[in-house]
Amino acid sequence: MPRHKETEIEIVMHETRSLLLKAAADEFAREGYNGANINRISIQAGFAKGTIYNYFPSKRALMLVLIDEIAAGHFDFMVESVLQVDDPSKRMELFFSTGFQWVTENLSRGRVLFTTLNGPDIEFKTKMFTAYQPMFQLVAQDIITAGIEQGIFRPLEPVSTAGLIMTIYLGTGSQVNEQGEQWFPPDQVSEFILKSLQIDSV
Repeated sequence: MPRHKETEIEIVMHETRSLLLKAAADEFAREGYNGANINRISIQAGFAKGTIYNYFPSKRALMLVLIDEIAAGHFDFMVESVLQVDDPSKRMELFFSTGFQWVTENLSRGRVLFTTLNGPDIEFKTKMFTAYQPMFQLVAQDIITAGIEQGIFRPLEPVSTAGLIMTIYLGTGSQVNEQGEQWFPPDQVSEFILKSLQIDSV
């Protein structure tokens, strides 16, 4: 009986934490980190002001956890689709199409991602860099290296090439309006990248 009650409590705590993180993403996206109010986040999530301190000791701690949550959700959304196919060129196309889809479907989290990357806070930017390493490795190993090994892509240095592709993805992905519409179609972006990578294009 006590074990069952403990499980129910854990479920409630997990759900509460998720609601707080969602409200935090909306607040940080709308107000920026400096303008965000941690008590307002609690209220927007449907809880009393002090509730958030049961989960996050400070606004900075909340932001650091949110960065991890954004990166993990972003990666999980993309990797399943990308690795469904074996062709590295198709993987590249899916990387951009699913990546842009994630931004469109997660506008607040996307805005937090892009403003953090372009912001002045070194700790947040470092955290973002670390949290996005799985996605970087996905591009470097499962797309670039796989394409080189299969003779599809030119023999480029995978790490620096992946860094360039991530920069292009994040730069073009950030160009989205309030309705979630992309200024740069993902198929055009991936086509541009593939033309520079594929052996046939040389």
